[in-house]
This record gives sequence, structure tokens and C-alpha cells, in this order.
Amino acid sequence: MKHYAFALSLLVILLISCRHSSQVNKEESISSERENYNWVKYDPILISDQLPKVVEEQSGMIWHDSLIWVNNDSGGAPALYAYNLKGSLQQTLQIKNVANLDWEDLAEDEKYFYIGEFGNNKGTRKNLKLFRVEKSDIDDRPEVNVTADEISFAWADQKDFKRKKHNHNYDCEAFFSYGDSLYFFTKNWENLKTRMYVMEKSVKHHDLKPKAEFDTDFMVTGADISSDGKLMALVGYKNYRTYMILYYNFIGSDFFGGEHIRLNLSSLGGAQTEGVVFTDCDELLINTEATKQAQAVYKIDWKQWIKN
Repeated sequence: MKHYAFALSLLVILLISCRHSSQVNKEESISSERENYNWVKYDPILISDQLPKVVEEQSGMIWHDSLIWVNNDSGGAPALYAYNLKGSLQQTLQIKNVANLDWEDLAEDEKYFYIGEFGNNKGTRKNLKLFRVEKSDIDDRPEVNVTADEISFAWADQKDFKRKKHNHNYDCEAFFSYGDSLYFFTKNWENLKTRMYVMEKSVKHHDLKPKAEFDTDFMVTGADISSDGKLMALVGYKNYRTYMILYYNFIGSDFFGGEHIRLNLSSLGGAQTEGVVFTDCDELLINTEATKQAQAVYKIDWKQWIKN
């Protein structure tokens, strides 16, 4: 009986070992699947890692009045925070009539801030929305209270809403304003691609159909476009390492139809990169939330590769 028990235990150990080995090999194959892509290794320039404690989970990112404006991720206060390039908090915008269920990104145009309440890690959300705040309601006081309009929307192509946490292609953490429309880029946990959706800026419900798809080979967490509309940036991560793609020489909003350059920013280590923004003079900044490293802001010197 003892010999039988020992043999059975040995068999269980071998089966677990084989299963674990199979999973590791599968993960390795996924990681190396697209290694033929030409990634340029680049070390981002640290601007500041001495940011306010209140933005430990900074996610979205816009540039307004020479300040970086951010929101915190899911469960944070319904507020936006503005700090300067030295990391000093300058202003807090409290939005009184909404909640932060899963705020993921920010966008702006001449009249409004847009807040992306569309985080969808589990793939089950049907109440995707934006909050729109009028810039004219924001004065120069350190703390300002405002209210927001709500714009609801849905991914028209999503038919399956079964829970698939971190294993589906209908999450989203990135959008920006360009012309008279808003552009969304999905965070595809399953296939590491991104789809682009376009929304007109009207306060009504929108059913959005995908307009284009691109094989980023990472999960997109931030997007922005330069002031002249000639350069677009997507940033995100894979295997807890940061990557970016810069798109240029495209026509109109056919962002994926021109040229692109892939940047490997893995020198940031395990930093969780969330947002990206072009400043008024088209300097390119990214932010990270607090992990084992402090929340920080970095600069990407894109002009060494692209003459805009």
C-alpha cells in the first residue's frame, strides 16, 4: 500500500510538472511570437518622480495651461489633479455629480475636458461612458467644483459579455480628441492588438463600430496626437514592460495607413505606464503609476527619428 501511495504521488507530481512546463512554453511562444518586429531600444528621460502622493494611481493625462492634468484609476475620487513639471500640485478639479467607477483616460478640445469612464478588465461592462466638463467652468482657484455632462456608448461589435478577466479584447484605456471626433483604442488582453473606434462629439448614446485594427504587440493604455495632427503615439505594456509606437506620414485620420516606429522602453523596468500626452510645443510625455517604483513622468525625444 505504501508503494502504491508513493507511485501515485510521483505520478501526480509528474503531471503537475508537465502541465506547468506546457504553460511556460506557451507563454514563451506568445512573448516571442512577433520578435521579428524591429523594436528600437530607448531610455526615456526622467522629468520627475517626486509627484504628489494623491496621484499614486495616475492614469489619464492631458496638457492644459502648461500643467499636466491626470485622473486616478478605478475607485479613486471623482477628481482631476494638475501639477507642474517639477511635480508640484497646482490645482484640484472636483466633479460633484459623478463617480469614479473605472476612469482610464483623459482627452480635451478647445471647449471641454473628456473623462473616459470605460475601464473593462472583466469584459462584462455595458455602461461605458464619458464625462464632459466645460473648461469655462474652471477658474484659477486651487480647488474648483464643477459638474459634468454624460455621454454613453457601446462597442457595437461586442456580443459576448461573459466574465473573462484579463482574457478578452474589449477593454479600453486610451482615447484622444482630433478635429470634430473622439478616437478610442482598445486594450486587447487576448491578442495584443488594438482596434480604433470613432465617435462624434454629441451628447447622446453612441454605438461604435471598429474602423481599423493594428497589431501593436502590446496592450495599449494611452494615446495622443500632436498639435498639428501629423504624429500619433500609442503607449502600453506587455509582460510588465513598456512599449510605444509612433505613427507618422499618414493622411487625415488613417493613422495606421502611414509609417510607424516601434520603441522598446523596457529600461523603465516594472513601471506601469498609463498615459501619454503631447504638450503645446509637441514635447512627448508619458506617466507611470506607483508600483515598486514611485509614480513618475518621463519625456520621449521623438525628433531623433521623425522629422515632423
